[in-house]
Amino acid sequence: MNITLFDTSAATDNLGDEIIMNAIEKVVRQLFPDAYIYKVATHEYMSRVSRRILARSELSFVCGTNLLSSNMSFRGIQWKLNPWDVSVLDHAILCGVGWRDYDKKPNAYTRWLLGRVLKHNQVHSVRDRYTKERLSNIGVDVVNTSCPTLWELTPEHCAVIPQKKTDSVVTTLNWYRPSQEIDADFLKALTRNYKKVYFWPQTSQDIGYFEGLGVSGIKRISPSMTTYNTFLENEDVDFIGHRLHGGIRALQKLKRSLITAVDNRATEISRDTGLPIIDRPDLAGMEKWIWSEAPTTLALPTEAISQWKQQFA
Repeated sequence: MNITLFDTSAATDNLGDEIIMNAIEKVVRQLFPDAYIYKVATHEYMSRVSRRILARSELSFVCGTNLLSSNMSFRGIQWKLNPWDVSVLDHAILCGVGWRDYDKKPNAYTRWLLGRVLKHNQVHSVRDRYTKERLSNIGVDVVNTSCPTLWELTPEHCAVIPQKKTDSVVTTLNWYRPSQEIDADFLKALTRNYKKVYFWPQTSQDIGYFEGLGVSGIKRISPSMTTYNTFLENEDVDFIGHRLHGGIRALQKLKRSLITAVDNRATEISRDTGLPIIDRPDLAGMEKWIWSEAPTTLALPTEAISQWKQQFA
């Protein structure tokens, strides 16, 4: 069996997409251990080679992140499809996909395109209720499984995550949702409450944004997943930061974590699962969380996850 993964970590500098791909590729390989798996980039328009790969694939999985939009013809969307791609693509299955932003209803082109490329008579997986509502309203059979990066954060896993503050914290910023005054105060609050503060740039643009804030006393971690994984595995730290999947990776590595919500993604996932978040301007609430003691508890949609997986049994 040939399967194509629409790879969200290619042609992008956002290392968070690697975290998503790690989780989804693991799920697909568990479901189809004998399949030959190809990869095609989502962040650039398909080449002739990519179309040939899709033409000889029985299934294709769209691997997470906020790829969908109410206007799929907009050049800035992350899943870049041309109208003629429907000639080779009618078997795409969503896995933990989200909506680009809070938006108006999908336009006629979007309804036509998704109606052609998404596999019929198949249950699709999305990562929040907002995306589920958007797709259900245009006739797509969909369940809200939350993001696959959370699927292994079981009660047993979360029970091992520390409940008390550490002496160190690692943080992230988000350059394309800037708020310089608030973010400078945010970093200063971290330096007041922790002996050591580390910054991990999840995208290359985050580095310049961080430097422009001019807050001293923060150590920078090299911008790679290998470095970040090693750091989390070997350092006793909390995570508090703006990057959703930087925080989820910290939870995966058994670190006490708080995600500062800057857009709809963390907010919607938290609404469904109880993922620990706080609004970016709420520095008082953040400091209260830092000094409090509480377990990490997530309410995973286990029935929806099981339903989505069982269709491939």
